[in-house]
Amino acid sequence: MGGLPRRPGRGSWGGWETPTAPTVPEVPEIQTTLPTSAYGQTIPVVYGKCRLPAAYIWCAPILTVTSTHIEFWDTVTTTTSKLTARLRFARPLVPDSTWTMRKLYANGKLVYDGSVGYRQKGLKFTAYDGRGDQPRDPAMVREEGADFVSAHRGYLDVVVVDFDIVGYGAPPVFEAEWIQDGSTTHDYDTFTTLASGFVSRMDPDWDNGILYGFTQSPRALRRFSIGATAEYFSVSNPIIANYFVGFRYVRSLDREVYLAAFTGVGDAHGVLLDPLSGSILAESGSAATSGIALGTCLSETNTGAVLVGFADNEQIFAFYVTASTIERSYQSIASFGGYSSIQCVTPGEVRGSELDFWFCADADLVKVTLTSLGTFKSSTVVATFTDDLRYAVYDDGDLVVWTDAATVKRVNGTTGAVEFSASVPYQVGAVGSRPIGDPDQHRLVNEFYYTVGGVSYFTNLSNGATRSVSGAVASPNISFYDGEQDLVLTVNNAGVPQRMRITSDDGTQRQLEDFLVALMEAGGFSSDEIEVINVDDVIDGAVIDVTNGVRDIAKSICEPYSIAIFERAGKIIFKRAFTDGAFAIDATLAPTGDVADMAA
Repeated sequence: MGGLPRRPGRGSWGGWETPTAPTVPEVPEIQTTLPTSAYGQTIPVVYGKCRLPAAYIWCAPILTVTSTHIEFWDTVTTTTSKLTARLRFARPLVPDSTWTMRKLYANGKLVYDGSVGYRQKGLKFTAYDGRGDQPRDPAMVREEGADFVSAHRGYLDVVVVDFDIVGYGAPPVFEAEWIQDGSTTHDYDTFTTLASGFVSRMDPDWDNGILYGFTQSPRALRRFSIGATAEYFSVSNPIIANYFVGFRYVRSLDREVYLAAFTGVGDAHGVLLDPLSGSILAESGSAATSGIALGTCLSETNTGAVLVGFADNEQIFAFYVTASTIERSYQSIASFGGYSSIQCVTPGEVRGSELDFWFCADADLVKVTLTSLGTFKSSTVVATFTDDLRYAVYDDGDLVVWTDAATVKRVNGTTGAVEFSASVPYQVGAVGSRPIGDPDQHRLVNEFYYTVGGVSYFTNLSNGATRSVSGAVASPNISFYDGEQDLVLTVNNAGVPQRMRITSDDGTQRQLEDFLVALMEAGGFSSDEIEVINVDDVIDGAVIDVTNGVRDIAKSICEPYSIAIFERAGKIIFKRAFTDGAFAIDATLAPTGDVADMAA
């Protein structure tokens, strides 16, 4: 029949059916039984390079956690099952030799590749090559206690931390490629650009693979792809200012913020930008500080973001940022807390209605808590040290701090207790002169990165141990480190962004003679009891079973190469001799039964 359509009933949507809650998928079942070693109880001995599976020798309890949250009308269920375990691969044939884990596989899937700088998102591990000064693993110490954990020296091990096994259904079988004495190099890729100008400010969005840049002349906002090492686009930024501090991209708001000033002293105002158009959306009515703004960091909240910083007069300040506004929400007095030097600020825990920020102030580590709107709530000195502090990063509830005496310490964020203290072969510079970005601009996983004097240093956040790689381009320009992908972002002397990765080679081939000598020395022979004659073959590497004697192993290796093995005058001798293509024995050396067997 004709007529007007009926009015929808109460509880319906203008003609549509009332939406129902979506079906929440069942939580996947996780098998927590560990796989057995492919080698049973035998630990292989390796030389050169190899790829082999691991045996689980220790594992923390596997905890499966399921959580749900609402996104619009959908209920999103997330399940994680984290594995922390020690994996044993082999024992080096040569004691105290240097080994590098080049690749790591989980159930055949590549999760780490040091040759190209690839690391699966969220992968955390520490590789150990078993040298005599190897420390206890910090993940094992946290779980078991230092008195119940050994250093496990003498083995090629990997400790994986919080490895999510949900996608595998069970703890996976790990395999690794190891290289003995493998060399590492700095690989620099220069970005291709669409615009000119020195990129004086940078802020990486690691999760989305974007690098945001700022050029003062000509004034422009620029966007680069980290993966493609190329510029996407550049837009003009019309602000009239001379000094810029605290350049940050706010992911949740899709906005850029920075502090801009004309003289730099007492006139640094907050500026909110549209990153697509470059247009200014808002400016703060109040200046950040009466001094010169030096360092900043940013934390995002449910409703916006808070930009926190400090100045050369030891004044700290905060700005509350929304999608359309930026206003100063807090400013302390000069010489905050009576301090004479503030060197760093790093964001800490976000707890819904409040946020923590940690300051390196003289010799104190100070926690300042703000509300989610950026207003001041409290200030606490958590730890005091003998030396003044230079830099700090927040790591899983703890703080790792660097002092002006070239030391690094890990501090419990609740009690202030020092968990370790270690010397480092570099000195973190003072604010304004150090070649690294602010703490919140890095994505740290296991290590902290610092470069000086053409050397790249990597300091373990769990124990303070530092490794170094020579060959970096010496530059005063600021760098930013991504621990998940093992890459560094910086600019060259022309102001063009560069991506740097530490890559490892596939290992050089080795002389068979060197392997035979190492094998016999491992069996108890001294170097003056071994002689190798006319053996110039090369090998990639070797994996051997030491349940057999070294003589038997040497025989099986030498036979395909037509190399004779015999003993004379207290020496074991390896020799190859050819006459018109046929095997011959040197008559000056009396053959034994072994030689007769080999020549037959």
